[in-house]
Amino acid sequence: MCRDELYNDGAIASEYEDTHLLSLMGSGQGALHTADKPIRTPEDMKGMRIRQPSVVASHVIDAIGAAPVGMPASDAYTSLQRGVIDGLAFTWQPIQAFKLDELLSHHTNIPFYNSTFVITMNKDKYNSLPDDLKKVIDDNSGVELSKRIARVFDKSNEAAMAAARDKGDTMIDIPDPLNDANWKEPLLEGTQRYLEELEGLGLDGEVVYEKAKEASIACKV
Repeated sequence: MCRDELYNDGAIASEYEDTHLLSLMGSGQGALHTADKPIRTPEDMKGMRIRQPSVVASHVIDAIGAAPVGMPASDAYTSLQRGVIDGLAFTWQPIQAFKLDELLSHHTNIPFYNSTFVITMNKDKYNSLPDDLKKVIDDNSGVELSKRIARVFDKSNEAAMAAARDKGDTMIDIPDPLNDANWKEPLLEGTQRYLEELEGLGLDGEVVYEKAKEASIACKV
């Protein structure tokens, strides 16, 4: 829902100007999942090969001292099985969806990234519709649609996490890493690298980042 706020106030609206946006939503907070070694501090990750889901996560993993590995989610199972990677950064629901729970034994719940999903429709098609049909779409999109989808993600993530607990997997919680002496520095370093990349492209990522933090706080109230 916070992403909808960023869109509505114009912070990211230009990115979607060639389409008709229906919904922006997050998949839930990412976590670190490993097969053989639990991760409690960044030191535990040094030298590990971790499948990364995004540019920001890749920078954070690299700042920690691990090797970020890019690959489709569908390749993660065989890569874990063959020892190509030692673990992965993933939200919880795909752990069951891709049967990765068969290979993983340790999970570190640390909110260092969140994947964004976008639902849009062809702008010309939307504009060609009569007003009554536009209203049906408008009444069932935006923040309310994001909330409905978020509830589905939340339920799936919670079910996957509960299954891991029931299996006896190691569960490590780091709920506030930016106030954790071990994790704060690499998280900030990885984020800053990404913001500098955006600046190099002529984009003012710092402004959007600050607005995103404000929106996140507002959404929790």
